[in-house]
Amino acid sequence: MTRRTVMLALTVLLAQVLPAQGLFRDTVPLQVTIVTDLKALLRDRDTTKFVPHAATVTYREAAGTDRKFPATLRTRGHFRRQNKNCDFPPLKLEFKRDSVKNLLFQGNSTLKITTSCRPSVPEYEQYVLGEYALYRAYQAVSPKYFRTRLARITYHDATGQVNDVVSWAFFVEDDKEVAKKHGLAVDQTQGALFDDLDERQLAITSLSEFMVANTDWSVSSLHNVALMRDSTLAFHIVAFDFDWSGAVNPRYAVPDYRLNLRTVTDRLYRGPCKTVESWQPVFERFNAARPQIEATYASLPGLDPRRARTTLTFFADFYKMIGDPKAARRATTEGCQQRGN
Repeated sequence: MTRRTVMLALTVLLAQVLPAQGLFRDTVPLQVTIVTDLKALLRDRDTTKFVPHAATVTYREAAGTDRKFPATLRTRGHFRRQNKNCDFPPLKLEFKRDSVKNLLFQGNSTLKITTSCRPSVPEYEQYVLGEYALYRAYQAVSPKYFRTRLARITYHDATGQVNDVVSWAFFVEDDKEVAKKHGLAVDQTQGALFDDLDERQLAITSLSEFMVANTDWSVSSLHNVALMRDSTLAFHIVAFDFDWSGAVNPRYAVPDYRLNLRTVTDRLYRGPCKTVESWQPVFERFNAARPQIEATYASLPGLDPRRARTTLTFFADFYKMIGDPKAARRATTEGCQQRGN
């Protein structure tokens, strides 16, 4: 047996016995039940505190077997955590790595759960699916991204005092896992400027935000973006939280008044200033990813076909723009930022 054959066999064996990050290897929606004191969880709306809530997570494997593990839930966020805005808050799921050894969740210890703001309202369920699709679209164009897994989650009250809440949701990879995958380190520095960032990743992310009409992000204030340093001390930007974008267009989203936009569906480019020539490789990357993005919307379970068609038409306007040099120049220079945003 040659050395190469031995190494290949070891690689295959390790892949079998160490199924880390198996959660994100499939796009089939998970069936999940989370048991907790649901009444206490829903009352936890103080954005200045992070109260742990004991929980048990049960998920169904592809073969039909139910697997469970203990975990902790915490409410998170600001706008959607406030009771006046949402019936159900976004969550963070935490668990010990040993408790998920050889389970689908192995390789993780912290995951965000993006939940429906109002699970009883079908329109709000569509917002969750629409935002999940945008994570997949970003993944299609960006070398660095947060992995996600769609789930149909039943929240069951351990005390029996509250009715079950059933909702579409999705798990979002922890930023430290994203950084580790690329040999980077998460950095919480605020005030970063565009010159501090990896130019390619910044251009891709800025154009992606423009495509989906998301102005709700900022590098300098670390708003809805993560910064990760490489060995040269350059920052790499990774975007998340797309629910206020025009592509999702939830009824609660309004643009920042300082941007002079009428609605969130109005596109405004807020990335670095570049020449049309330097944009061309980025445009080609987006064009190459278009079939994959369209396939995501065509195959996403639960997504209203009318919403899918509306979103793809919205994207078609973007693709028409980047295919026209004059329109592309105008769109990427009118709102471009010289130093940062």
